[in-house]
Amino acid sequence: TKQMFVNWLNKQIFYCIMIIIVNAGGVFMLHFLENDILKIAVDTHGAELSSIFNKKENKEMLWQGDPAFWGRKSPVLFPLVGKYKDGKTTYNEKEYSLGQHGFARDSEFTLIEKTENKLAFELTSNEETLAKYPFKFRLICSFELKNDKIIVGWNVENIDNKKIYFSIGAHPAFYCSKGETMLEMNGKNIKYSLINNDGLYTSKKYGIKSSFVLHDKVFDNDALIIEDSGVTEISLVWCNPYGKSKFITVKFDAPLFGIWSPAKKNAPFVCIEPWYGRCDAEDFEGDITEREWSNSLDIGEKWYKEYEIIVWPLR
Repeated sequence: TKQMFVNWLNKQIFYCIMIIIVNAGGVFMLHFLENDILKIAVDTHGAELSSIFNKKENKEMLWQGDPAFWGRKSPVLFPLVGKYKDGKTTYNEKEYSLGQHGFARDSEFTLIEKTENKLAFELTSNEETLAKYPFKFRLICSFELKNDKIIVGWNVENIDNKKIYFSIGAHPAFYCSKGETMLEMNGKNIKYSLINNDGLYTSKKYGIKSSFVLHDKVFDNDALIIEDSGVTEISLVWCNPYGKSKFITVKFDAPLFGIWSPAKKNAPFVCIEPWYGRCDAEDFEGDITEREWSNSLDIGEKWYKEYEIIVWPLR
């Protein structure tokens, strides 16, 4: 049948394009995990989750990076979430410039662990990173596949001879049909803030329902930033003629998160982004040690956090 052919073709395309990705900077390797429900791919470039293929539905769940809308899929944001004010910060009276969301997403990681259900990738500070960010670190990004669940872990270690400061966050993008998809959060009395034209946090708060239909106007002013809300679970729900069907859930314990889709593009995806840190506020005047929602580690200390992506069967 036509549908059987389409399903077969989708699989062939997936297996072909997922072997390697050729990018302007070179050839980056993909590594895979697979069970009866899901097959996932992770790129050594940026330790980026690059595919979540739902085998039961023959459907790709993760946005595939069309640059007409947004060329990434699920980058890790480290050591910066968002932007520094004026694109720079200071430490010990020395100035450091770093682009939006840091350098990890554009760095080549090393595969350090591969088992039947787990992958782990490492990035360590070097001369290039120290020119942008004044701390020595080891970052390990791990991906564990358990039935219908992907557990994404971050382990940050201070390998410097002084306290280090960092932010880290997720940015996974999931396919969805605007106008037919609801976003549901497990919280009440939720308020969000916005960023200004310079990408800096503004303090004004706006109320938002815990469950609402996604449409393009939601993101007319860029990302929704939600802080200290108690929300730990966000789901995407398809509203079909036969009822509602949850298809993605993201679980986390992060103190803040972002919800984003490109402004005024009617992009067919939405990002659900657990964050441990955010962009500077528009009135921020401090140095890197004073940034809001930042994290710190003393000499030799380690820091670990994780979030989960659950893929549900469609009804």
